[in-house]
Amino acid sequence: MKKFRLLVIGQMISSVGSGLTDFGIAIYVLALTGSVTATSLVSICAFLPSILLAPVGGVLADRYDRRLMMILGELLSGLGLVICLVSVMSGNPSIAVICVGVGVSSIFTALMEPAFKATITDLLSEEDFAKAGGMVQIASSAKLIISPVIAGFLLQITTISTLIIIDMLTFFTTVLIIAAVKKGMVSKRREDAHLSLRSEMKEGIAAIRGKRGIVALIVIMTIVVFCLGFVQILSKPLILAFAGETELGILTTVCAFGMLAGSIAISLMKNTQSYVRLLSLGLLGCGIFFALMGVKENLVLIAMFGFMMFVFMPAIQIGAEVLIRKNLDNEVQGRAFGMISFITQLGYIVAYILSGVLSDYVFEPLMLGDSLFAIQIGKVIGIGEGRGIALLILIAGILLAIVGVIVSRLKSVKTLERRLNRE
Repeated sequence: MKKFRLLVIGQMISSVGSGLTDFGIAIYVLALTGSVTATSLVSICAFLPSILLAPVGGVLADRYDRRLMMILGELLSGLGLVICLVSVMSGNPSIAVICVGVGVSSIFTALMEPAFKATITDLLSEEDFAKAGGMVQIASSAKLIISPVIAGFLLQITTISTLIIIDMLTFFTTVLIIAAVKKGMVSKRREDAHLSLRSEMKEGIAAIRGKRGIVALIVIMTIVVFCLGFVQILSKPLILAFAGETELGILTTVCAFGMLAGSIAISLMKNTQSYVRLLSLGLLGCGIFFALMGVKENLVLIAMFGFMMFVFMPAIQIGAEVLIRKNLDNEVQGRAFGMISFITQLGYIVAYILSGVLSDYVFEPLMLGDSLFAIQIGKVIGIGEGRGIALLILIAGILLAIVGVIVSRLKSVKTLERRLNRE
């Protein structure tokens, strides 16, 4: 646990640095182009490689020393930042070059994350998995809580170049910590390490496909990611329909604190009696408060509901991840988590595509009209600009809550936990 705590500290430092760059580049591109489309394009370039290459990262995490994979991932992702830095410091900055830079960085991050997840199993006993999951969530949420505040302050006195340089420096700090954890640990080499990437990816699929409970959890987490993709896209226009950018920033921070609070609560739990119950309650609570965010145009209420929604999110992630981790052999976990990450995060892509189309061409026109349906629904959530988005958020939240109820009754998922209890 001591080594794992050091590893989490390193990941938190890296997360804060990445958050500085993410925040700064989004502001920079928007100011440079005045186009939300250009900003979205940069975000897609930063996101897609990590999805597409997750299975490859999983294979490499099982084939080679996982701590070495993390070190190389950190250092090589810095190459992408160098590309971004050169572009923003030039007299003629290019959005295309910035897209290449964030894409390169995302590629090597994708190769590192499965190794980090699989390292938890290397370092800790099963009794510490839930606690470790909470600590990882805390480290991940740092980029949402700490980074925007620091970046917003620094951009008042300096430029995006400084933020990128700080991010690059955090890589070296993180690498030193990972190296300290790696020292004294024996690298576990597999006897079949000569297999091709294609063969090993098939092994990752086989490890998942043979277990109905794990397949069910993957479907559940894909639905969760799909719903959260709607939040990411629609929350901004929902708030901006009746408030300003300052209020939006404050609400974002409040929601992120909810995730931190939930992660801390789980990390302090001495023993979790049922991970299925933890997952189910997380889905139910998250879905209910998700839906409530769309009911009223009230900043205080939305802040409260958003905070509570994020409080329940770590329970979803940790509940599902522990159930999967305890039902897979350590030797295939890198490949399995890489494939799971690839499948579930496709939910984001589908959500990104559908949310804009549904809000612009279906729900917004519907709630701006005078149909009987719009009038009846309007009595609850209101009618006018942004209320079609609110209705879409309400529906997505209800879907998430229903999934929570279904999980608690799903035999294939319960079987995963019963098998653990017997062991």
